[in-house]
Order: sequence, then C-alpha cells, then structure tokens
Amino acid sequence: MKTTRFFGGLLLIACLLLSLASTAALAKKPWDKIKTPELNEVKMPAYERVELANGMIVYLAEDHELPMVDLSATIDVGAIYEDPAKVGLANMTGTVMRSGGTVNRSGDDLDELVEARGLAVETFIGQNNGGAFLSAMSEDTDLGLELLADILMNPAFPEDKIKLAKEQQKAGISRRNDQPMTIAQREAMKAVYGADHPFARHPEYDTIAAVTRDDMLAFHADWFGPDRMYLVVIGDFDSAAMIDKIEQAFAGWAPARMDLPPDPEIYDLPRTVNVVDKDDITQSTVVLGHKGIRADSEHYAGVMVGNRILGGGFATRLFNEVRSRQGLAYSVGSSSGTGFRNPGMFMAFTMTKSESSEKATDAILAEIQKMIEEEVTDDELAYATDGILNSEVFNFDTKREILDRMVMYERYGYPVDFLQKYQEQVKNMTKAEVLAATKAVWKPDNMTILAVGNYADWDGDFSKFGPVTMVDITIPEPALDIPDATPASLEQGKAALVAARDASGGSKFASLGSYFESATLEATIQGMDLTFTTEKTVVFPDRSYTLVKTPFGNQTMVLAGDKAWATGPMGVRDLEGDDLTSAQEDMAKDLVSVFRDLDDLQCQALDVRTIEGRECLPVHVSGFGDGYQIVFLDDAGEVVMVQQPGTSPMTGAPVTQKVFVEEYGDLGGFRMPSKMRLTYDDELFGTIAVQEFTVDPEIDGALFEK
Repeated sequence: MKTTRFFGGLLLIACLLLSLASTAALAKKPWDKIKTPELNEVKMPAYERVELANGMIVYLAEDHELPMVDLSATIDVGAIYEDPAKVGLANMTGTVMRSGGTVNRSGDDLDELVEARGLAVETFIGQNNGGAFLSAMSEDTDLGLELLADILMNPAFPEDKIKLAKEQQKAGISRRNDQPMTIAQREAMKAVYGADHPFARHPEYDTIAAVTRDDMLAFHADWFGPDRMYLVVIGDFDSAAMIDKIEQAFAGWAPARMDLPPDPEIYDLPRTVNVVDKDDITQSTVVLGHKGIRADSEHYAGVMVGNRILGGGFATRLFNEVRSRQGLAYSVGSSSGTGFRNPGMFMAFTMTKSESSEKATDAILAEIQKMIEEEVTDDELAYATDGILNSEVFNFDTKREILDRMVMYERYGYPVDFLQKYQEQVKNMTKAEVLAATKAVWKPDNMTILAVGNYADWDGDFSKFGPVTMVDITIPEPALDIPDATPASLEQGKAALVAARDASGGSKFASLGSYFESATLEATIQGMDLTFTTEKTVVFPDRSYTLVKTPFGNQTMVLAGDKAWATGPMGVRDLEGDDLTSAQEDMAKDLVSVFRDLDDLQCQALDVRTIEGRECLPVHVSGFGDGYQIVFLDDAGEVVMVQQPGTSPMTGAPVTQKVFVEEYGDLGGFRMPSKMRLTYDDELFGTIAVQEFTVDPEIDGALFEK
C-alpha cells in the first residue's frame, strides 16, 4: 500500500512536470523559435596606406563592383584655431571654399559642371576638423580630382558668396533661442567648459561682421596644406595609377603656414547650477554634465556599457524609472561622455513639466548614484553588450566608414586594432568592471546643472543643488561704434536737426495730434516683383494702427499705449516684451515723430561723411529706449538718408536698414520725403512712394480696440 502510494506520488509529480514543460513550450514566444545567425564581425577591407612626398596620407581600397570613385578628405583644421573675436570664420571659410569656387572656376560654374556630370563635391570646417568629399563615375575620376584639388588649393572667396554665408550665419543666430533643448545644450557647454572655452564659443552678430575676405584667405593658408590632409579613396581604380593622379592633381600645394598648437585644455570645474528663465514655455529642459574621458581610457568600455544601461536608448534605467514609472519626463536619456580626440561631456537630460522640474532632476541624479554604488543585473549587462556589439556592426558596413575610422585612429594616436579590442572588451564585460568604470568616471555630485523653463512654475528653486545663477540668453545686437558725446557735438547735432525740422514745417510739428499716411513699397523678393501697400494711422503720443496689404493677405499691427497686437491670416497675436518695445520704438523713430518730439531727444553730431556724392553731417539720435537712428543732412539741411537697426524680412536676422531720400513733396502742408529707396545691409530691397498724407484726420477709435 505504501509502495503504491510512493509510485503514485512519483507519477503525479512526473505528470505535473510534463504539464509545466508543455505550458512553458506553449508560452514560448513565436519569435524565440527563429534561429538567428551569429553577428557578423567588422572585417577590414584590403587597403593600402601611402604617404606622399608632400606629407599627404592616402588610404586606398579598390572596389570594382560599381563604376564609381569616392574620395573623402580629412584635414587638421577647425574652429578651435579661429580668433575669438571672429567666431564663425572657420565655418564660413569651409562653406565659401565650395560655394565661392576657385580662382579658375566660379562657384556657379562649378555648380553647373557638377550637376551636368552627376558629381558630388562638398567642403566643410567643424569644431576640430575640416574635410571635403567627392563622388564621381569612374570615367570622371580625372575631372573630379581636378575639381577637388582646385577647391582645396585655390579657393577664391568672392565677396558675394561671403555675404551670403554671413546672412546664413546671422539667420542662425536670430533663431538660436527658438528651441529649449538647443538653448540648454549650448549653455550647458559654457557652464561645463567655461564661457570662453573654444568648445563653448558660438558666433555673434559682431564676430560674423568682423570676418573679412582677407581673414578667410589667411585662415586657409594657415591651416590647409597637403601635410594636414588624409585622403580616403574607394572605388573602381588601379591603386598605382590613382596615386600618380593624386600627386599630379595636388602638385605645388604649399604646406600649411601654422604649426598645430596643443588642443585646448579641459578642466574639471566644480558644479554650478544655472537657470534660463523663459516665461513663454510650459515645460522645462534640464541638462546635467561634467567632463568625461577619452576613448583610450581604461574605463572606456565599462563606461560605454554603463551608459547603455543608464540612459543610452530605450529600456534603460532613466527611461523606465523617470519616464515610465514616475511619469516625470516626456524625454530622458544620457550620453557616455567619451571622445576620441578630447574628453567628452558625460551628460544626462530630461524634458519635463514645469511642475516637476526639480523632482525629475533629483530622479536622474538618484539613478546615476545607483550606477556608481551597485552592480547592474545580468539581464541589463546582456542587453547593453548585445546592443553595443550590434550597433557597431552597422556603424562599419561600408569600406569608407571603416577607412575614415582608421584615419581618425591615426590622427588621434589610437592603435589600428582599437575597434577589435574594444569589441572584445565589451563582449567579455563583467558587472564588476561596469561598476568600477562608472564609479571612477561619473561624479553625480559634481554634475553642473543647466535648466531652461518658466522658473515661476517650477516645483523648487534648484537651490538644493547649489547657488543658482540666472543665465541671460539675450542675443547681443550688432555694435555701433559711436564716440562719446561732448557738449559741442550735442549742441551741433540738435541745431542741425532743428534747422531741418524748421525747413520741413517748423512749429506745425508740435501741434500735430494725428495723421494718416498711405504708401506703396515696390520690392523684388526671390525674383518676384511684389507690391505692398501700407496704410498707417498715428495718434500721438502712443497709438498707431498699421494695415499692410500684401499679395499673400492683409496684416495689421496695433499699438495702444502699453499694449500691442498683430493680426494676420493665422489670427491675433499679442505683442509683449521685446516685440512691444520694438513697436513703441518704431513709432518714436518715424521722422514725423522725431521732428515733433525733438526737444526730448539727444542729438549728437558725428564726423562728416559723403553719401552718394553728397557731403553730409550725420546726427546720431537717441532717447527712444535702446534704439537709435542716424540722420544724414546735407548742406541745405535736407535729410539725405536715415540709418537704423532693422530686421531682415527674409531671415529675421538684424540688418542695417538705410532709407535714401530721392524726392521731397508737399505732404499735408509739410515738406517731407515722398519717394525713398530702402536697403538692408546695403542690398536694395525696394522703393517707397507716399501716396497720401492727411493731417489730423477724423479717426475711428475702434481701430485701437482688439
């Protein structure tokens, strides 16, 4: 009986085990049954490395599968070598080398030739390297090499293309505060590296304006040369013949004039807490960071694996904890802080609600702290190492990518088998090694914090992390070099403008209560001739209604004392802050307003200048906020030209606006400019003609009601 029970118990257990096994098999995911092949190794292509007599290093890899040749040039040049007073020089030099063409071919001729032959030719200069790229059919190899060599050796830097490059830079500056993450990353670089560090610099209107053609020529001569160039050539060619072609194409190119200086030192700066207060956004962007390591550090592989677990993708600790479990972030992540040439910046970031700004920052710091105190799990380690090894394969799936990486290794002093050794380290990584690496490199208590958002709505003032510094991100306007005023220059300037006012209407300006003006602007925009009509009603001292009729619809702008708004096809938009100030200053700087309120303005005479053949006295007029204008008067006291800061209607960037008076007319009993020419940065934008000017008209008060 006992025996029967014993075997019966075993039978029951066996049945249960079989049942569980069957259930496990049924529960197994369908994709688990798919057999996946072993991950492909990164295989080095057959290549040849040649150092030419002129110092150029050439990597060649023949590939006869397609009748094409690709050339990728890397040059030891970069923005880290530019004058701090001319930030933007390097980037613009790299652009205009291609857009401006050479001493032998204009940029437009190059464009036509490249398009006709199906070539691709580009140049650039970044922060710490420059480069060029050429792609051509095999039959056009000689032509392609000729063009590439001509561009690199003989750039022309024509003024019109320099001007275009400057406009592009200025447009970028004008938009640099549009996106919170862009602000956060830019200002975090300043906070971590130091505001004046070459890695943290960025262009301003004045640094762009300071760049000249001679600067570009000198920068090119200083840093470009065959001894600074690494050329990767891949495609359908014979290596021996290609070497001969390269030597011929670049024959006579002189070495770079300047010796390469040491790279800028990067210091371990103490934590700072920095806040950019923007009251026009409803979420916060927070970036935390400190100096990282170079890729040749003993901790490199461990930090890379650790970052993959912390926040380097989806299914990471930051994603799972801060975003999914606590619900504190729209986006969250981290970067390892490694670099090949220079130490990188270990960084974590989040975008969160204003009301959870401090809590989300706390949560990120807590997760980093765990990474340096506790070993990761087996599953996390497997996930991270598999992810890195998989991604590395796709980073090197072409011969060009592999050989470009070989160039980088050579430039920065890494062994040729660095990648293979790194992969092996990752493959054999242990939890203890990850902990040791993160503990050695990551210092959460030392992470500088940069946060952007509506500070009044935050759940804390961030002082728990350290003393808070408020960061001003106002974009500096282009500087105007005006000498200090003297009593004599002020007296002369006021007398000159009083005489001009008296000649235009005298005491009638003081009694002017309102006016209506209608004018047309004939402009050419992107090749299209367009007509705009402006109808402006002004009621002194502080109300104006402007209707602009455009081919694309009507727009209005209303100023009613301390309020302003604009109406267009997209609806009504309140004008506040700088926009309101600008509207108020625009009304005050109108020539009628200047003559009417002349007694309240400061007028400083400057040195005599010749404007379009006429000797003029410039008078710098100020007293309407931060704005100014310069009124140029001829010997008869007539206004010849008015100069003031403006905004490009095409790019939104600041420009120098000049209005040249071509004709005077009788406007409602006043002798005032009736036909004018408008320029932005000395480029003609259009002509203005006054159609009607009515003094003290009957005005509908509803114009100034929203």
